Amino acid sequence: MILPCLPSSKQDVLTAEQLQMYASEKLENFRWISKIVATYSTYTLTDADFAPESLYQELAELGQFAEVAYSAVPIDFLLNNLAILRRPGYPLENYEAFNDIILVDSFRGSFADLPVYTVYRPHSEQLVLAISGTSSVKQALQDLRVLRTSHPRGRGTVHTGFWYLYQGVKTQALQAIQKGLSDHSVKELVLTGHSMGGCIAYLLCMDLLAEDLIADGLKLQIAVFGAPRTGDSDLVEYYQDLVASYRERQGRDAFREYSVKGYNDGVPALPPARLGYRHFCKEPIYTVGGKLYRTPATESEHALFHVLSDSNDGDQSFTPIFPRGGHNYYNGRDLERFARRIAWLDRAKPTEQGWEDRYTALSTHID
Repeated sequence: MILPCLPSSKQDVLTAEQLQMYASEKLENFRWISKIVATYSTYTLTDADFAPESLYQELAELGQFAEVAYSAVPIDFLLNNLAILRRPGYPLENYEAFNDIILVDSFRGSFADLPVYTVYRPHSEQLVLAISGTSSVKQALQDLRVLRTSHPRGRGTVHTGFWYLYQGVKTQALQAIQKGLSDHSVKELVLTGHSMGGCIAYLLCMDLLAEDLIADGLKLQIAVFGAPRTGDSDLVEYYQDLVASYRERQGRDAFREYSVKGYNDGVPALPPARLGYRHFCKEPIYTVGGKLYRTPATESEHALFHVLSDSNDGDQSFTPIFPRGGHNYYNGRDLERFARRIAWLDRAKPTEQGWEDRYTALSTHID
């Protein structure tokens, strides 16, 4: 079986749950951008390119932090009311990664109010810093500032809007990291973000490496989902040099990098390569049909792949999850659903008494 191109009968037949899910879409999924700008690789992915299940589970957990960064409701409220908010029908249903975590810091950037938060995961000894993607008109305007500006390191150019957004969070982000490292036993620092948040995570990662801010023995991981391009080839080369130097000093396993691109998500194809932009990650991961595939370094600028899979040929009832793909369907979850539920929670005035009753009344819509 080929995913996608799937056989047309398999692509067109949706379950009742999927029909309801797509009918409820309100967010921009950039499928139309994918059709216009994204390019298909000539390399066909097969079962031999499967990422291990352990990696799928790890990224699915980290993706939860990237998604919750979009919350209009303060993170501390979510964590203080976790027992309620994880119930069926509430925003954090199935967000198991939020069990037993400790909030280190949360703030909004000084430029365009970009949300960022940091938490500590005691069981894995990870410090996770999550950066929101675009969630306001002010931030969307920065997405459109595609003219590049010189990077202060003197190696390449960077997307002007993303750079200003990063400068608005850098100081507080570094302070949050230092606080987390001081207050907790940390084995690995994880930077994560969805969409534009992934670009900001990469710029922060570059400064951590360039300024030698990672202590010996501390591992560093960056995991981003549906991130656009951030800079030109010279900046990418500079980033790769920093990574190589860090691995040479600390060991190859001291740095892990995962950039996940989804089927029919047009955002990773932006800004177009013809404008001089390139992706930081040389071996991105591709997700389609609820599965992850490793892609070769030669294909890093492509946003779409054909997939030849034998794993479900004998199962005629098999229906890929999220068969239409799009920007808000990563890690086996529907970000649209989280966005709806967190909007209901925000409208329910969660800091005032009776918010649960108000939330229930608002959430009577089809979910």
